[in-house]
Amino acid sequence: MSVSLPRASRIAILGTSLVQQNHIADASSLATSARGWMSWAEVLSHGRLCCPVYHDPGVPPGWEPSNRPGVSRFFSGLNFGVSGQKAIEIERRLTRLLQSDFDLIIVDAGTNDMMVETRQTIADTRARIVSALLDAGKVVILLPILARGVGKWPAGGAERAKAHWINRQSIEFAADHANCHVFDWNSAWVDPESEFGEPHPGYSDDGTHFAVTGAFAVGKLLANYLQTIVPRAPARILARDDRFDKVNNPAGNLASDFSALTVTEMREQSHRLGGQLVHPGTGSWVEAICDVEVPAHSDVLGISLRLKDAAAEGQEAVALAPFRGEDGTFFPFPATQWSGALRTPSLKLRAGEAPPELFLDVILRPGSRPIEIDVARIELRPLSSPVRP
Repeated sequence: MSVSLPRASRIAILGTSLVQQNHIADASSLATSARGWMSWAEVLSHGRLCCPVYHDPGVPPGWEPSNRPGVSRFFSGLNFGVSGQKAIEIERRLTRLLQSDFDLIIVDAGTNDMMVETRQTIADTRARIVSALLDAGKVVILLPILARGVGKWPAGGAERAKAHWINRQSIEFAADHANCHVFDWNSAWVDPESEFGEPHPGYSDDGTHFAVTGAFAVGKLLANYLQTIVPRAPARILARDDRFDKVNNPAGNLASDFSALTVTEMREQSHRLGGQLVHPGTGSWVEAICDVEVPAHSDVLGISLRLKDAAAEGQEAVALAPFRGEDGTFFPFPATQWSGALRTPSLKLRAGEAPPELFLDVILRPGSRPIEIDVARIELRPLSSPVRP
């Protein structure tokens, strides 16, 4: 990209489904998810923060979602979340993840232990995980146990009591250890009017996990929180002649148009971006990023940047993919005005001659008023392979 990320901007995330769900993937696609709090932190930091991932169908032992043998997350990179895992299972994965290169790591552990382990066992395992990361020279952001609805943890029950105690222990642990901090995501997540500290209405899809508006609230808070820890990257400035040239500028912009004003008047509309795109060659890794200005609108169900490899076996990489419930219904985006940078995961181009395609996909509720979104600083560039030996 035109701006390199300063040290400390490559953020790893470790934990359970609350972490894994920041990214979604299958055999043909990889996306940051609109239900992901880290996804929104990346967007709302205007690209200052980055948790890079890439498509990978591999199935490392101990990394199978919900402990289903042979099932892949379909991605690798700095998202170290695996759904369904207890804290001890997360601890067992530390050796492998410490082989990756990152500067700061955000840790979620213990939420799946609450009904089966004692408070002391959970707190001790969390402390061991963080200590191992600190000993490896990492800056650690420890997450409290995320509050749940009373339908998941009964009001006045042991789980809620243990969570309160463990979260106090986390604050004390961080105070006693250099380079360890606590980010209280509950402060954005919990409804202050709730007698039992439940999530704000609409913030969760099931009382445990994130819906889009909950992820937005936590991601916004996280982006602001990390301003004091992560160096601020300079603004992206695009020169008109910073274009791809295989000989003289192999990292140049593959796009010819750097801005667009999109107007969506129907329920779903894909706006082509970038003008005439250039193909950098089979096997190249590419990544797209653009800035968006989104006005307040109460009927938005999706705003995504989609990079498509037009080859016969080509895949897609998406920034901020919309979130559907089990019944196929889209969860709404925040109704407030927001602006940020949409960055796709990196994508490896398959054999073919057709150039990649870039779209801004917008989804509205049926019958809603149109929405106008300003898109600026459009970049599509080759980059080095993210795959590490």
